[in-house]
Amino acid sequence: MRRILPIILCLLIAYGLKAQDVALTDSLVDVCGTEHKFKAKQLIVPGALITAGAVGIAFHDKLGNWDEGHHTSVDDYIQYAPVAANLFLGCFGVKHKHNFVDRVMISATAYAVEVALVNGLKYTVREARPGTVDERSSFPSGHTATVFTGAELVRKEYGWGIGSAAYAIAIATGALRVYNNRHWCNDVLAGAGIGILSANVAYWLYPLEKKLFWPKKKNQHTANIMVVPTYEMQHNTVGFAFTAVL
Repeated sequence: MRRILPIILCLLIAYGLKAQDVALTDSLVDVCGTEHKFKAKQLIVPGALITAGAVGIAFHDKLGNWDEGHHTSVDDYIQYAPVAANLFLGCFGVKHKHNFVDRVMISATAYAVEVALVNGLKYTVREARPGTVDERSSFPSGHTATVFTGAELVRKEYGWGIGSAAYAIAIATGALRVYNNRHWCNDVLAGAGIGILSANVAYWLYPLEKKLFWPKKKNQHTANIMVVPTYEMQHNTVGFAFTAVL
């Protein structure tokens, strides 16, 4: 089932591209407004969570985990629900801020940042998982980072109404990582901070990406673009291939 999920996601992305006009219009070529500008206050929440998670490494035994461990794989799947919502709700009439191509680009950037931060810390800190000695990839929680990245993207794209539901899924995923005895509480806190930070970094970077990939040309306001989802079975990863004719 876990191998089938990325394939389904690829098919949904292909459907979303077909369902929504992906011609580049002025709204795609123009640099976005203030919502994409860096604001120092946006660092407060993710910074506090990551700091708490890092400090908690020294105290994770007291922060809690379930010693026996439980076995539910729900968190393996619901971690992707927010990013799927971010990509496709707008295709079905929900009021949104960006077209489908915008959302794909922002999401791809956010997850590139998230993967880099999570893997960099995992292989630098090398914190042992609960109940293990040899498996040293506990800090931070990758599942939690993934789901919080998606939740923050949903909040920024659709507002707190739908964003609250996405954050509820994110919190549930983090709790299940501890419940399943796969992570310490501090791992989950840091993962949440990384996820929120990654989504914001993607928003900050996107105006630059738009200038680089779709520079506005005189008397030319449209272009053709193709976005093709890809699935690499060996590593169970989803990717995207972009082709644009300006």
